[in-house]
Amino acid sequence: MTVLDAGWSEARLRGLQDKNNCFLQEWRHKQLKKFLLMGFPDRKIENWKYTDVTQIASQTFSFDRIADDIGFNIEDFIIEGTHRMVFINGYFVPALSTLTKLIPKVQLASLKAILKEKRGKIRITDNLSSQTAFSLLNGSLFRDGMFLYVPKNFQLEEPIHLLYLMKPNFPLSMTQTRHLIFLDENANASFIEEYRGVSSTMTYFNNIVTQIKVGDSANLVLYKLQEENSFSFHIANTQINQAQNSQVTACHFLLGGALGREDLHCALKGHGASCRLLGLYHPQSTQHIDSHTCVDHRVSECESQQLYKGIIGDDSKAVFNGKIFVHKGASKTIARQTNKNLIFSDKAEVNVKPEIEIYNDDVVCTHGATIGHLNDDTLFYLCSRGIDRIAAKHLLTCAFSSEIVEKLPHRIITEHLYARFTKKLGVMLSGALS
Repeated sequence: MTVLDAGWSEARLRGLQDKNNCFLQEWRHKQLKKFLLMGFPDRKIENWKYTDVTQIASQTFSFDRIADDIGFNIEDFIIEGTHRMVFINGYFVPALSTLTKLIPKVQLASLKAILKEKRGKIRITDNLSSQTAFSLLNGSLFRDGMFLYVPKNFQLEEPIHLLYLMKPNFPLSMTQTRHLIFLDENANASFIEEYRGVSSTMTYFNNIVTQIKVGDSANLVLYKLQEENSFSFHIANTQINQAQNSQVTACHFLLGGALGREDLHCALKGHGASCRLLGLYHPQSTQHIDSHTCVDHRVSECESQQLYKGIIGDDSKAVFNGKIFVHKGASKTIARQTNKNLIFSDKAEVNVKPEIEIYNDDVVCTHGATIGHLNDDTLFYLCSRGIDRIAAKHLLTCAFSSEIVEKLPHRIITEHLYARFTKKLGVMLSGALS
């Protein structure tokens, strides 16, 4: 672990802690103590072998204030047919949100508001299964986030759009954000997390923890778009706990940031639970995008699928570490993991580590990973039919990536995500004609 700089000293971090919610102060202090003992991870730690967080650990970040001009136009970010919840610089902005159409039974509010009523204490302190350095830091410092509760047997037809915009007022600002999502028995909900950097030049640090509980026979679809600016650091830890016969689909589009790290952990704790984890990462320029997944099969008769694809260009780096863990007693497990990567530059780099740990018989588990280039013969064929080289590359790359979204619900959301990807892909291909 790294030695902590003065910007991460105990005295300074205590000064940054939220002094409200007295009932959480002891827990926050414990989280801080653990973080100080652990420090930031270095590359000697296996899970951080290919990702260097020195740029975060060596700088002093401060909480920002809400953007001065909160009335700026968010029209380009709006997804029609969704309930919108907007945060700017880590602060909930009711004026830009549209939550009034939700029925009273569904609780969708800022976490800060929930904590004022002391409704969130147990759920925060008892539901985070992973204690990484960044999640501990978040536990000590988080100020706000989204709280969602969907009651038993309720089907939330319109997705929720969590729009998280960064428009820093000064360099080296940060947010520490925590989201809590609970689906009760037989509930159904969908939501999209969208993280966008409005300022193109300022360095900032977003550290997000998302805790999700999916009840018996409940169904959750989760989308994420990470498109921070090219000077930012985005660290996210998502923990999903599933009860029996529940279903989860999670789809991540990872496009932005100087450094992006996603940890997605799904624990199948009830018989008959299933999850599908999908991801598309596309670093270019000098970006570094690291994606870690883990599906934890704890009981019998559960099923999981992981499918992640990468398009890596320029001088960028990508990391994919996917894990399947089958506990003793988890009979009749079906678990599949696939990772495929396309390289578009001799300087681009991708590090892949598929893992399986099995402690039970009577299971079906597969995993595989590939790294390659576009097929020259296919490119030549398309060009010989009058398609220019950039368009041909674009066509083939979209065909490669389309598998991620083709079977997902909510067409308007998948089109929104895919449009952001294809726009960025076009920028890369235009700059790499060869």
